[in-house]
Amino acid sequence: MAGTYQLDGLTTGDRSAAGAAAQEAWRDWCCRVHGHFDFEFDDHSYRGRVVRQHTRTYQLIAWTGETEVVKRSARSIRRDPRGHYELLVPLRGRFKVGHDDEASWIRPGDMALIPMDLPSAVAHATGAAALTLLVPVGLVEQRLGPAVVRSQKIVGDKGLSRVSRDFVVSLLRQRAHLSGPEFDAACDRVVDLVCLAVDGGQRLPEQTAGAAVADAVRRYVREHVTDPGLSVSAMASAIGWSPRYIQAVLAREGTTPTELIRTQRLDLAHAKLSNPNLAGQTITAIAASVGFTSSSAFSQAYRQRFGCSPRDARPLHRRGQ
Repeated sequence: MAGTYQLDGLTTGDRSAAGAAAQEAWRDWCCRVHGHFDFEFDDHSYRGRVVRQHTRTYQLIAWTGETEVVKRSARSIRRDPRGHYELLVPLRGRFKVGHDDEASWIRPGDMALIPMDLPSAVAHATGAAALTLLVPVGLVEQRLGPAVVRSQKIVGDKGLSRVSRDFVVSLLRQRAHLSGPEFDAACDRVVDLVCLAVDGGQRLPEQTAGAAVADAVRRYVREHVTDPGLSVSAMASAIGWSPRYIQAVLAREGTTPTELIRTQRLDLAHAKLSNPNLAGQTITAIAASVGFTSSSAFSQAYRQRFGCSPRDARPLHRRGQ
């Protein structure tokens, strides 16, 4: 499910993974999550810790470790293309981002937006800590355009950059209290803010920002469609936009929050009614299971959408209440 939200992590250099095994565990976890890297370590072991919160869309990773250099070469990219950007947010220590003369040093307060399918490098000393937000390539490029972001971008600690940084940190702090749709919606907002900062504060096209909000609304509705209490107020509170703005965004798409919720519920009901394995459930029970509190209102809405009654939609061998 797209909105499934999970927490996991890794600790190396303790009893469970010490010596060379610690380096190998660290390397394997990082390459699996971020893409293939080449690693340079200062010692024969490695003490590090990662905490990850993620859905199928976004991953936010908090990590700290000993001295290392990680490089993503052209060969690594050919071997393991990833199609995402990484927003690096230092929390403690300095990070060298980039190769040789083109490298930049960033510190807490700064951020770097790095395309993972271009050669890159990151180095830090023992004790450094950071957050890394993994963002699908399309969600960045639809906001800024491919030509703008096909290179490393550094943003500072003022204005929107600071706001977006604080937003990312708050996601880490609240990780145990978020649902999948809430996490995705908050990450959508972070990407909006970071792209505005990268673009020099220029306003995102209204249709682009609106599309991101509409996507978040539809995702939330899909995840909560069976909740009888689902409403524009509930979704507004969850995804962080006002009810009025949500209504305006959906109006541009020719619908309303109420219509969107009703359509999702009716489509789910139609699938259940058409399923022979659910023939033993009454129509009243199916209506209630998708969030309708009135059988008569369900029947009327169903007929308006599908041109037949709920009873007529059931398999021929089992029709009835």
